[in-house]
Amino acid sequence: MPVTGNLAEPVRGQLDGDGRLVSADPPLLRLHLHCGGYEGGPLAVPQLSNLCRLSRQLNMNLSRPVQAADEDNLINMWVEIRLQPGDQYGNVGISIVDWKETPAPSTSSQASGRQRDFDRLNGRGSIRTDASLRIMALSMPGDLDAVEKYIGQSLLDIFDFVEPSKQSVLVESISERQPVRGQHVRQRNGKRSFYNLSGQPLIDNDGLFSGYRFALELDEEREAKENEDEASLPIKKSELISDSLFGSQLGPALRQPLGKIIANAETIGSRLEGPLRGDYSDYAKDIASAGRHLMDLVNDLSDLEAIQRTSFSVAADDIDLVDLAHRAAGLLAVKAADHQIRIDLPDKDLEMPVKGEFRRVLQILVNLIGNAIRYSPDGSVIKLQVVSEGEFSVITVRDQGDGIAEDDQQRIFEKFERLGRSGDGGSGLGLFISRRLANAMDGSLTVESAVGKGSTFKLSLPSRAA
Repeated sequence: MPVTGNLAEPVRGQLDGDGRLVSADPPLLRLHLHCGGYEGGPLAVPQLSNLCRLSRQLNMNLSRPVQAADEDNLINMWVEIRLQPGDQYGNVGISIVDWKETPAPSTSSQASGRQRDFDRLNGRGSIRTDASLRIMALSMPGDLDAVEKYIGQSLLDIFDFVEPSKQSVLVESISERQPVRGQHVRQRNGKRSFYNLSGQPLIDNDGLFSGYRFALELDEEREAKENEDEASLPIKKSELISDSLFGSQLGPALRQPLGKIIANAETIGSRLEGPLRGDYSDYAKDIASAGRHLMDLVNDLSDLEAIQRTSFSVAADDIDLVDLAHRAAGLLAVKAADHQIRIDLPDKDLEMPVKGEFRRVLQILVNLIGNAIRYSPDGSVIKLQVVSEGEFSVITVRDQGDGIAEDDQQRIFEKFERLGRSGDGGSGLGLFISRRLANAMDGSLTVESAVGKGSTFKLSLPSRAA
């Protein structure tokens, strides 16, 4: 008999250090068997198994919502994972305090394909992003070529925000992992259609933030009015598609298959399609990780191409360094938590107003904080500080990593320079691009470091009156 709703008594189970389900109450055992497990064998419910593994890795008790499925139902649970005090063998206790079953939706590909067709006819589409807001999959009404153009690009790079919406509202919602509702946006290139954008954060099987799923709805009323207003305007050079080899051919040709590889590998690795041998799941995760690395390289090359054009320019927005520091840190909070790294930020009540392009300054800070996380020891602290220096405002990112030798401190800002590092997921372009962006905003990006004493990166931008 199915278990539904708030439980009078929790459903309990226990895993040994090898991940075997050594004891389980009947509902948990039944789910385990339905997922292909056997009595006394490894826990076959991947969402629960991954949560137990995360609890061991972090060495802390966890409480998370979990969704699983048997043959007929979706099961939404609230799960508490408890480590055993004094236990040295990796045993963990599972306590499910809420259990709700609903009939599983049809997974017919024909039905889903038909629904997508109806969505397109009704002016609706969807976008799936990763945790960095890079587009992994999309269906855009009115633009059949959108997949080739936009896979792998940042959501913030393909849309302009139109009144009364603001890009800062979207970024704030995303940094806090909150739903996004009713944002008005317009395509930057192509048909330049208007849409209403809403989205929900996605949580992976480890209970970690993995991106967003956005819904797009064509704003037909605004589209009709704008088309009338723009009918007689000349085409702007900045709106033309790049005629370079990478911008027009290689970038789109690489993003589409890479996006499919990553999405499919993540589906396999998370065992959403059913039970899978553990080593095969690990292989799939390795494939997804390699695909993301290649996608990052493609995106870096696209940025490199853009900043080296003679026509490249940046906007002079009124922005605040403290605000952007908190937004950038929010986008990387999960990555830092994975390494037990604390990001120490300036007080939110402080203000450090500067002139610079919002998304480009955010891009620089995400790169600097991401590098600090990558090269810092687990359990360390990354400290961000702001200070005024004459006509400039400065934000510094200080880590506790191995530091950089004096002879190498200028080399790290060169193209493809990684100081002999390999396997760290970097392309060697991030700092080169960040410095070029800082210079384009009449600012600078420098580093102070010593071997064994960490590194401090310093971004300076022109101040403005508060």
